[in-house]
Amino acid sequence: KMYRYRGKIEHFQKRSYLSPYADARGLEAGSKEFDKRAIAVMHEVLSFTLEKRLVTDHLTHFRREFVMPQKLMRIFLKHCGIFYVSERGKRFSVFLTEGYDGPELIDKCPLVLWKEKLLRFTGYRGRKRDIPTYSDTLEMEERELLDSGSGDDSLSVGFEKYDGDVVTDDDEMDIDEVNDAYEEDDKV
Repeated sequence: KMYRYRGKIEHFQKRSYLSPYADARGLEAGSKEFDKRAIAVMHEVLSFTLEKRLVTDHLTHFRREFVMPQKLMRIFLKHCGIFYVSERGKRFSVFLTEGYDGPELIDKCPLVLWKEKLLRFTGYRGRKRDIPTYSDTLEMEERELLDSGSGDDSLSVGFEKYDGDVVTDDDEMDIDEVNDAYEEDDKV
């Protein structure tokens, strides 16, 4: 599909580079130079982010400050070699393609590594991963225990009756008792 646009891409690449930091007030909206500068600005903004991606809603907030076109999404979709647009739910995210090798971020800063580690520890599985949830692992253990058929009859489970005070749903905790207990601990 890219072969159709090869001539347009080459022509676009040959245009003079416009700095994303230069004043763009003199450029006419919709011109090729204006679009080239808009791409340079978006490339620069995405390269400054930790994960080389942003939600497009966040980018539109800075449209006036960056002197960007009204239809930013058109630029992202038009230049699919530089940007990758992903839809999740009703929100679009734009990725800088040079920052990724497939689904993996190439240069991970320490904060991104920490975030991934935290997600791993909290049990976040991500999308389309075959990591079982906690309830799945419990079910697997129960099945293994029942299916093991080890023949060990010495293992028995029994219930003991508790004759002590029974806590009912009507019982409430007295706040004064709890407060007094804390005050006694503070005195010691």
